[in-house]
Amino acid sequence: MEPSAIISTFSDPREAYFLKFKLGLEGIEAYIVEANLKNADSSGKIPLKVQVALQDVEKSVNVLCQMRANAEFLNIDNQIKNIKRLLVPIDFSEYSKTACLFAFAVAKSIGAEIKILHVYNDPFADSSYSKNRISYENFSQSVLQEVEHMAQNNMFKFIDDLKNELVTQGLGDVKYHYNLSKGKPEYQIVKLSERYKPYLIILGTKGVGHMPNDIIGSVTLKVIENTKVPVLAIPEKWKFKGFDLLNILYATDFHDSDFTAFNKLLEILKPFKTKFDCIHIEIDESNPWKEMQMFKLESFLGQNYSEHDIKCHIIKHPNLIEGIQEFIDLKGIDIISFTSPKRNILQKLIIPNNLKKMVFQSTIPILIFHSEIK
Repeated sequence: MEPSAIISTFSDPREAYFLKFKLGLEGIEAYIVEANLKNADSSGKIPLKVQVALQDVEKSVNVLCQMRANAEFLNIDNQIKNIKRLLVPIDFSEYSKTACLFAFAVAKSIGAEIKILHVYNDPFADSSYSKNRISYENFSQSVLQEVEHMAQNNMFKFIDDLKNELVTQGLGDVKYHYNLSKGKPEYQIVKLSERYKPYLIILGTKGVGHMPNDIIGSVTLKVIENTKVPVLAIPEKWKFKGFDLLNILYATDFHDSDFTAFNKLLEILKPFKTKFDCIHIEIDESNPWKEMQMFKLESFLGQNYSEHDIKCHIIKHPNLIEGIQEFIDLKGIDIISFTSPKRNILQKLIIPNNLKKMVFQSTIPILIFHSEIK
C-alpha cells in the first residue's frame, strides 16, 4: 500500500462520508477508517478518519477548507441523501473477491460507493479467565494487537489484489473504502449497516460443512434476520459473467410486502437489461384463491411496469425448494429474489426454514428483501 495520511477526524459519520464524496469529485481516492475504540464518545459512537495518499494531502486539505468556508456541512443531509452505498463484508476468500467484483459492477452501474468490511474475532470475548489480573491484561492486549495487525496485513493484500482485478474488469474508477472491526461478524455487520445506511449488503456465502469463522450461511442468515437492508448473497462457486441480460426470478407467497419489494427490485436493477419471471410454487391441490392472487399481482405489474418483460406463473410441485430449482434450471435464471418475513420464536420452531435451505443450496445469487408479519 502507498504511504497515506489522515486529513481529518469526524464525530459525525455523515461528515466523513460527505468529505470522501467531495474528494472523489476532485479525482482524489479517499478511505474512511475508524478511530481507536478508546476514542468513542459517551453514546459509544467511534469517530471516523478520512485518509488519503500523501501526494493528495495538500489538495485534500484545500477541499476540506473550502467546504468549511462555504458551510457545506450545515446542509449535509440534503447533500448526501442521494448518495447510494453498498456494504460488502469479506473474509479474504476467493468467494469474497467474487462478491466484491459483483458489488463493484453494480456500484458502477448505479453510481454508488462501496464500503468493504472485515470483522476479526476477539479471542478473549467469551473468556472465563479472571480479567482483573495484570498478567491477563498484558497478555490479552498483546494477542489482540497481533490479531489486529494480521487482519490489517490481510486487508492490505486483499485490496492490492482486488485493485488489479478491478482494472482488468474496467471497474477501477468506482469509489470505495475499507474498514476493520472487532467482534462477531453477524453483530458488527448489522451494527455498521445501521450507521452506514447502505442501499444494499452484498456478501459471499458458503454452504454447509465449512469453517465457522468464515462469513458463511449461518452468518448470512443472522444478518438477514437482523437488518432491514436488502441482502444479496453470492454463492461460493458462482462466477460473475457481466450484465448483458439478467434473467430475474421473483418468488412470491402473495404477501402485501411483495409490491414494495418488487418496486425496490426494479429500482436496484434499473440500469441493467432484465427479464422477469414471477412465480408461486403451489404445494397443495389447485387453489382458486392463489390463482386469484396471482391474477391480481400480474395485473398490478402489467399496469405499473409495462415497460418491463414480466411473466407470472403458478407452478404445482410437492417441494418448494425443488420446484424453484427446477424453474431456475429450465429458464436459465441469473438471480432469485423474494421477501423474507420476520418470524417470531414460535413460528421459527414450527415452520420449516426454507430461507436457510435456499442460502445453503443455491448456486446463483439470492436477493432478499424484508417484511414484518402482522
